[in-house]
Amino acid sequence: MASLRDIAFGLATAFGYGTSDYIAKRTTDRVGFVETLFYLELLGSPLLVALAVIFEPHTPIPLGPLGLLALLTLFGIVASFFLYRAFEYGTLSVVSPIASGYPALIVILAVVLLHEVLSAPDVAGIVLTLGGVILISRVTVGEVSRAKDHRQGILSAAAAFVGYGIFYFGLKVVVGPIPPITAAAIVRVLSLGPVALVAWQRNSLRLPRKGLAFSAVAIAVLDSLALVAYNLGLATGHSLAVLGTVSGLFSAVTVAWAVLLLKERLSLVQWIGAVAIFAGIVTLALGAG
Repeated sequence: MASLRDIAFGLATAFGYGTSDYIAKRTTDRVGFVETLFYLELLGSPLLVALAVIFEPHTPIPLGPLGLLALLTLFGIVASFFLYRAFEYGTLSVVSPIASGYPALIVILAVVLLHEVLSAPDVAGIVLTLGGVILISRVTVGEVSRAKDHRQGILSAAAAFVGYGIFYFGLKVVVGPIPPITAAAIVRVLSLGPVALVAWQRNSLRLPRKGLAFSAVAIAVLDSLALVAYNLGLATGHSLAVLGTVSGLFSAVTVAWAVLLLKERLSLVQWIGAVAIFAGIVTLALGAG
């Protein structure tokens, strides 16, 4: 059964990731996705370490969960690289809904492995929300460029789907033995090394250049706090399936910012998706009440 905390922390996660992605898309147009990811890890690491020291001091970290968290972090990093590879090689209207549908994998794993029992409103809300995210993430055919390699785009999006699904599902196991903020800090610190190595190999290992400092800080802060919100939802909520589903609204948040700030227009399909998302969240909230 869903709780209002699942929904609240899921919405906070979606807002942070969605807003960060909106800013990051504009940054990657200027410096590329590798350098942008490096900014995220470099600036986000000290922020989360500081928050962990302040709010969760003297916390013992068991080796078993720490090892699992390190493995999950690898899945998260690989998923991020595959996501941007999908954007580069595939058609956005095809690969984006595939990748952004990873909460469906979280729901399946939560029901099968954790034996979560979903009420009828939970199931209806999850179906409406996931369907709405897929619809609103689509762009019209006239707005997409021809795919460089359609097959590689789909395969990369599918890899991102699996990677993110495993990462966010697996956090349920480690958050608890490791406190939520500390777990987020560990993820960010462990991610810095591999991303820095790739950035170095691509000659992108540098501090934010003039004019990008504010965007780099905003990306790091929003993305890092979104991970904290998700972990807090894991630590205090009741339904991983609902938390994962609502957190997956980040792509809809990115689209919303584009509509509000860039005056982009939604297609009829996207409006249907927006209505479905609203109906899904309302259904989940009423069921939690």
